[in-house]
Amino acid sequence: MRVAIIGGGAVGGIIAYYSFRGGVSEIDVYYGSRESVDAVKKNKGINVVIDGEKYLVPVSPYLSSSPNGIYDVVFNCVKSHQVESTLGLLRKIISNSTSIVMLQNGFGGQELVWEKVSKTNTIFGAVYFGAYRLNRYTVELRGPGPVFIGREKGIYRDVFEIASILRRGGCDVRVTDKIMFYRWLKLGVNSVINPITAIARAPNKIVLTREGLELASLILDEVVEAASKQGISLDKERLLRLVKRIAYSTMNNYSSMAQDLLSRRPTEIDYINGYVARIIGDGVNKIITLIVHLIEAGILS
Repeated sequence: MRVAIIGGGAVGGIIAYYSFRGGVSEIDVYYGSRESVDAVKKNKGINVVIDGEKYLVPVSPYLSSSPNGIYDVVFNCVKSHQVESTLGLLRKIISNSTSIVMLQNGFGGQELVWEKVSKTNTIFGAVYFGAYRLNRYTVELRGPGPVFIGREKGIYRDVFEIASILRRGGCDVRVTDKIMFYRWLKLGVNSVINPITAIARAPNKIVLTREGLELASLILDEVVEAASKQGISLDKERLLRLVKRIAYSTMNNYSSMAQDLLSRRPTEIDYINGYVARIIGDGVNKIITLIVHLIEAGILS
């Protein structure tokens, strides 16, 4: 099986590790910069750190502008706001039998590939593990958790084979025909932990403060309302308990959005809190989206 991973960041690196451990010997990883390609090539692959142990995953790095043939499975692991820039590459490396697994936070990025590239071959995903990119060729798994993949109301033809590979590699992967529920559940977690930590420039434990939990409650009121408008029923109190549990178990981690701002990169805010705001209108999520964009404007200008 030929596997491609678009985006060698935190999620892409962990997926490469699970794929290699699951028996895939030919894994190509696509990067947006020549510096990343050269660094991974010099290292002879990606280092993955789990529980203090370092493993070398022997991948082949390529620039996104240099496609290397057709693949059986393509994992698209870039951030939601970067998905549009991958559409050209995707079209060049897939055939009618290629499976495309989308692993972005929030809503909008995955749907773009569904609409613009292939309704037939696209599998949606929700990643619940926590990972951190230490440098261009090293990622660390910092919070184990499941990965949900599938479709809504129906199972895609190759999803069980893909799940089997990742499972053999040690991934807690779960196939579902209710993927929208798990994506909304993940959005609920992200809508609290990501912006609160990003605005505070603090690790996840900031969410567990009195002010953090009060803001979390207000955010989730709107998330539950927005989800219900799309036919998804979420229990606010259960969702809040999940947020608290994840924030506690990863208390010293920095969320991906906090990492983005600390590294002077744009965030996925429009695909998380911004998505909620577009559904229900003015409210806490819109204010949070505007605040994060103000910070972005300040650090990116």
